[in-house]
Amino acid sequence: MSELFRLISISLVLIFVENTVFTRAIDTSTLISVSRNRKNIFGFGLCAVYFSVVTGFLGFFADKFLLGSDIKNEQAYIYQPFVYVAILGIVYIITLLILWKFFNKKFLKIKKFIHLSALNCAILGAMFLNSQNCTMLSEYIFRGVGTGLGFMFAIYITAIVYDRLHDASVPYCFRGYPLTLIYIGIISMAFYGLASTTVR
Repeated sequence: MSELFRLISISLVLIFVENTVFTRAIDTSTLISVSRNRKNIFGFGLCAVYFSVVTGFLGFFADKFLLGSDIKNEQAYIYQPFVYVAILGIVYIITLLILWKFFNKKFLKIKKFIHLSALNCAILGAMFLNSQNCTMLSEYIFRGVGTGLGFMFAIYITAIVYDRLHDASVPYCFRGYPLTLIYIGIISMAFYGLASTTVR
């Protein structure tokens, strides 16, 4: 039972304290793109959780093969990015094929979330962070859940002020994208202060 609480606390820390977007500045472009429409938050968040959990699960076995094999660690780290990109690509293609084959009517609605959530730096970055910080399969999975939900939380925090950041009362030179980046920077400093750790 204590192990389950430890894993849940890892997920909660990744969502609210060590948020991947805010403490490591991973994938702010997708964050800004998705936060334009609040209706996209839940669908994108579910897809991000799905991809981060599945790639984390497969990443565990890839790490065991690469880092636990006879290959020297220096060589393993050279192959690791290619293996991670291959895993992400395979999961992406298989997911699209399954959705297209069995959920053809909903495929067009879901497709945009699949593309954005699979092909972003947060999912790939989570695989590298898992490789550095995890040793057990359950840690990989719970960190995947935390990363996906943390990304959804970051989108929500950005989406709730989207209209204010694009308001006509904001000076033209700051309106929209520049002010959004400033806002994300301020929120990032707050999250980084909560984390109170150095980025590994």
